[in-house]
Amino acid sequence: MEKALFAVYNILLLFLSPFFFIALILFSLAKNKKSEGFFYKLFPFAFKPLKNSVLKDTALEEGIWIHAVSLGELRASVNFIELLRNKFDKKIYLSTTTKTGYNFAKNLYKNSNNRDILIFYFPYDFYFSVKSILRWIKPVLFISVETEIWPNLFNILKRRNIPIAVINARISDKSYKNYLNFNFFFRYVFEKIDLVLCISEIYRKKFLSLGIKKENIHITGNMKFDLDIGLIAEGIEEKSNKLKGIFNCGKIIAAGSTHEGEENLILNAAIKLSKNFKKDKIFLFIAPRHPERFNEVYNFLEKSEKIKIYKLSSVYSPDFNLDISKSEESETTVILVDIIGELLTVYNICSVAFVGGSMVNAGGHNLLEPLIFGKPVIFGRYIQNFSEIAEKITEIRAGRLVNSPQGLYDALTEYLYNEKALEAASKSGLMLISQNKGSSLQNLNFLTRYLDAGNAYT
Repeated sequence: MEKALFAVYNILLLFLSPFFFIALILFSLAKNKKSEGFFYKLFPFAFKPLKNSVLKDTALEEGIWIHAVSLGELRASVNFIELLRNKFDKKIYLSTTTKTGYNFAKNLYKNSNNRDILIFYFPYDFYFSVKSILRWIKPVLFISVETEIWPNLFNILKRRNIPIAVINARISDKSYKNYLNFNFFFRYVFEKIDLVLCISEIYRKKFLSLGIKKENIHITGNMKFDLDIGLIAEGIEEKSNKLKGIFNCGKIIAAGSTHEGEENLILNAAIKLSKNFKKDKIFLFIAPRHPERFNEVYNFLEKSEKIKIYKLSSVYSPDFNLDISKSEESETTVILVDIIGELLTVYNICSVAFVGGSMVNAGGHNLLEPLIFGKPVIFGRYIQNFSEIAEKITEIRAGRLVNSPQGLYDALTEYLYNEKALEAASKSGLMLISQNKGSSLQNLNFLTRYLDAGNAYT
């Protein structure tokens, strides 16, 4: 039955492939982010960095394949990868799906020799694509960060006796329901996973019900608590000091990972603060979640009244000069964060942070990043992806969940103008981070048995 189901799966992929190719070509012509690297995901052998590495005989070493979908998963993995590199003298094959993730990884490991880390786009789950990548790399262990389930890949890895592990494992309600609905097929896929290291008990129960053996599931916490700013944010202190020197004459609000509809909400709240608290200048940094929206958000801001707009790329220029003497008393200054990877710097200098994807139904984004800098975090009710963390944050009062524009304004007012509330939230947030560190090391300890065993590649 298993072989028949995998055959049907591949027949369906072949049937859908013409539509898939057409869609990707259209996305590519439209310069849509979904087309980024699609040719290399389909034909890995065409990827020049991978080809060059093989020609130099450096990619055929035994190594560890780590897959992190995008920027969030990569950031969560950095400390783990560092621990892994320090303990095992093995090549790291690091794959990602998005251009943002790929660029982040390339920049982070730009000083690493090819014999150390090889970065490439994760292949589509077409049988020939998966077979192709495994002709170019030689993993002794495959590690998926935060749960990526690919039937053909897992099937081929298992046949080659390559262990499969999922770390920082979580699964959304939507995906969970889909896997249950098609459990007649996916139970064979989940059975191929050797180890699942979960964020919490909620996810342990989900993986258990999907077919993972009880003895192969463990709770090790969330690697996002282990975020090492020194490793992932080059020059953050220098840039933070520059921004602090420029914007030290007012209150700073950071709006990170915003989606369409949220820029308007946070802007209105900032304008209202400028109107009601005229003695202070309000500086609002807005960092859209998706880089392709930079121009769209800038055009929206240009049409707004009572604000002065700058781009962060301009602020960083040597000749930048902020002259607030020419601005009106109740005018809000807005800085569009138009450089990828600068959000952590903005969190470092702000008084309070709003994390987007939460006032619109996008599932929320990383609520922990502002807390690392001791900053209170404000978020909306759509935080399905971080529900447990959000619950803990509100419980210890390290931040606030808001349900309306007025609630957003009230929360900003509290943290900006109530020093006791700000200090208490900062202390609670830092304590939460400190008490939950160590997941990366726990994950490494569980995985050591596979690496010490020296699994053979066949």
